Formats: sequence, structure tokens, C-alpha cells
Amino acid sequence: MGTSTISTRISDIKRLNNKISFLKTISVVLLTIPIIISCTPDVTKKTEQKTEPLCWKDIRIGELPPQGAYDGIDSLVKKWNLCYERIETGCEVNDSITRLQRQSDRSNRMYFKSLEKKLGKNWKQQFDKELQIADSINWIKINREIDLLNR
Repeated sequence: MGTSTISTRISDIKRLNNKISFLKTISVVLLTIPIIISCTPDVTKKTEQKTEPLCWKDIRIGELPPQGAYDGIDSLVKKWNLCYERIETGCEVNDSITRLQRQSDRSNRMYFKSLEKKLGKNWKQQFDKELQIADSINWIKINREIDLLNR
């Protein structure tokens, strides 16, 4: 074998190595594209969150009431088909609870305005009247249960 044959073979090997290196690079790129795509934020989820309906946020501060105390409002919320979320914060009021209360008050005003359009201007008065009746019935039951426990 002559020197030119060896140098030709060496250049052939270098070209082959370059092709293999190029193919490896391409395969790595092609394999990482699905990973990159899967890690980008889902725009549809953000859109869904923005179009999510408002909800009545009922912040309850203080000691938890006896079991069954919320039965009246829970049944009326279902009957009226309202979006309702009760948030119980405990007894201590701090800055984060105050902020939460302000945020929920703003959100509730918007939700109640949308309900006025849907259910009529006096929906809240009617709801409160029904709630008062349901609560009085529930509290009679709760007081009887408490009396039975105290005997």
C-alpha cells in the first residue's frame, strides 16, 4: 500500500466519522424535540382558567360550628345551582386572611352581579329568606342533639 492509499483511507475514515457524528447530533436533536415540546406551558390550561366562572367565596372566621350547622346553606346552594366555596380560616385574623377577605369580597360582588342578570334583581333577598327558614329548622335539630348529649 502506498502513502496515497493510506491518506485516502484516512480521509474516508474521517468523512465516515463526520457523518456518524452528524447523524448522532441529528438523532439527539430529534429525540429532545418531544421533551422540549412537552415541557412548554399548556396555553389551553391558561385559557380555561381565565374563562372559569366566578364563585361565591364564603369566608368563615372563628370557631367551627356544630356538625350540621351548614346544612341549610349547602342544600340551598345545590337547589339554586350556585357555585359556592366555604373557606374556614380559624380564629386568628392575620394579614393574609384580611387580604383573602378583600379578594373574595371583590370576586363575590362580580359573581352576585352576574347572578342578578341570571336570577333577577332580588335573588339574594329570596335566597336569604329561604336560608333563614332552613337554618332555623337545622338549628332546632342541632339544639335537640346538643340537649340529648348534655343529659
